[in-house]
Amino acid sequence: MKKRVLFLLVIFISILWIRSGAGLSAQVMVNYGSIIYSANDTIFANGGISNLTDTHNTGIIGGTFRNGGEVYLTGDWTNSAGNTAFTNTNNSSSNTSFTCYMIGGNQNIQGTSVTEFHNLELRGTGVKQLFGTNAIVKDTLNLNDRELATNTYTMFVTSPAIPSIQRTSGFVSSLNTGFLQRTTTATAPYLFPVGSSTGTFRFRPVEITPENGSVNDYAVRLANVDATAEGSDISIRQPIISNVNPQFYHQIERKSGVASAAIVVYYDPAQDGAYTSMGHWQNLPQWEDITANISSNNYGLSAIRKQSWDFTSPSPAFALISIKHECGDLFVPNAFSPDNDGENDLECVYGKCIQTLFFVIYDRWGEKVFETTDPKQCWDGTYKGKLMNTAVFVYYLKATLDTGEEITKKGNISLLR
Repeated sequence: MKKRVLFLLVIFISILWIRSGAGLSAQVMVNYGSIIYSANDTIFANGGISNLTDTHNTGIIGGTFRNGGEVYLTGDWTNSAGNTAFTNTNNSSSNTSFTCYMIGGNQNIQGTSVTEFHNLELRGTGVKQLFGTNAIVKDTLNLNDRELATNTYTMFVTSPAIPSIQRTSGFVSSLNTGFLQRTTTATAPYLFPVGSSTGTFRFRPVEITPENGSVNDYAVRLANVDATAEGSDISIRQPIISNVNPQFYHQIERKSGVASAAIVVYYDPAQDGAYTSMGHWQNLPQWEDITANISSNNYGLSAIRKQSWDFTSPSPAFALISIKHECGDLFVPNAFSPDNDGENDLECVYGKCIQTLFFVIYDRWGEKVFETTDPKQCWDGTYKGKLMNTAVFVYYLKATLDTGEEITKKGNISLLR
């Protein structure tokens, strides 16, 4: 009888909150061991909800929410009831989907018990974070434009549907042992929208494409620090590597399953610099090139793709790297003599590995007499079909090498006859 009265009291309080809405001051709804049943209704808590076990009454188990409607929170969600909190509406084996909206400022998902949300949607302002516990989303996690800070915990998204994570500009951040983990059952790209607002703001997502349709679980974290700070010294590397990204790296793991997968890491060349491959912390251990390639852009970012990574190495550390090439510098002669004697008749740009080129020459009055974007095209000392007289000209050169390195030069050229 006592338990039944408590159940009715909780429902009565819930109905009051539904009807009064935001007019109430912020408060915490506390559920001690009762079942809150809502088939298609809305529960609005102008504050937080604490789902607990009544430790003062023997035989009272942890509270649960049998909900097929919507739950709106402006405060924290706390679950220490010894269960996953949300269950189905009819106590059957089938799950009824519902959505929990976090609509306040900074909000926590906390407690001593892991909550299994069906749909979780982040709105409002501030950062939503896991505090003291992991969390599970069984259907859809919608970040919208919010940061979800897992800290040292893991947000599990267990629906294998490709769109089970949605966003506009939101992202998931993690510290140290924290991760975003997804379940996959398709040979299609799964987005891990990871980023960080600690230090320099970065959104640097990862896409993982499994090579088979079996059940696999992958976890990703953006570490917005020099990998050296977390034990993977970027100065220890293969001789072929000229540079390991000192600004951030990723931890990428296969937690379960056997599928190899393609890994795509996105980055911003304007902010991060240019890179040509992907490195992995392994063997000695050291940073080693894993033969990744420049991929197609997405999310307004550039990309490096590693095809068919088998996850057999125990290290989860991946970083963008630059590979050494014997390209050398570009050379522009400071004089030439276009007299058709077979020697030094053309003014050319000399160098290896030229991917793009812009080379222009002006006379002393600033008039352009030659321009090309073809590395093989040289100036023959003529302008509009006429021979130019002996004089000093000015050149400007901008080129990009296969390594991603950009070279800019300017100087004088003497034409001698």
